[in-house]
This record gives sequence, structure tokens and C-alpha cells, in this order.
Amino acid sequence: MTIDFTCQKCEASFEIDAEDLIDGTEKLACPQCDAKAPANMVEDFVSALSELRAQVANLSKKFAVNLAIETEDVEEEFESKEEEEGEEEDGEEELDFDEDDEGDEDEDELEDEDTDDR
Repeated sequence: MTIDFTCQKCEASFEIDAEDLIDGTEKLACPQCDAKAPANMVEDFVSALSELRAQVANLSKKFAVNLAIETEDVEEEFESKEEEEGEEEDGEEELDFDEDDEGDEDEDELEDEDTDDR
């Protein structure tokens, strides 16, 4: 399985055999300008490729698989999920914050009432 890359820096296109990337005989670097991805990002990518390869092998018992992933498609999906998660988190934080403030005011009022009774 070969993977086609286009360098974001110099726009050069190049191919890397996924097997070579997985076994470490090929590095993910642009052959024209030598741009490289951070090591941790490459490690995560190689792990995902290994897992994908294993799952495709499992599926091959029932289905032939031909897969194409375009960066733009993945970016749009990832960004929309991030936005949804951000909205949910903001709402939760806002509710928690409001509830905490209300609870503190109630406690302050009770303390004031206790002090007035004495």
C-alpha cells in the first residue's frame, strides 16, 4: 500500500510505501525540501496505519477493501467535532460556575442571618 503525500511547504508530491514507514526503513520527510513532521506525530500515524492494516486484514475474510482518505475530508470532520465538543464543554462549565456561585451566596446569606440573630 502506497501513501501519496504533498508537502505543505514546497508543494512537492511524493509516495511512501506504508510497509516501509511502519517497519522504519523509510522516514516521513519531503525529498525536495526535507520538511519533517514531529516525531510524536509520525509515531501516532504509524500506529494508526498498523492498526488499520490489521483491521483490513480481518475484514478481508468477508470483504475486499479499497480505501482513499483525503486530508480535506478528515480536517472538516475533525473541526466540526471539535466545535461540537467545545460548545458542550462551555455549556457545562457555565452551568457548574453558576451553580457554585448560587451556592456560595446562599451560604453567605445563612451566615449573615446567624450573625444577626445573636
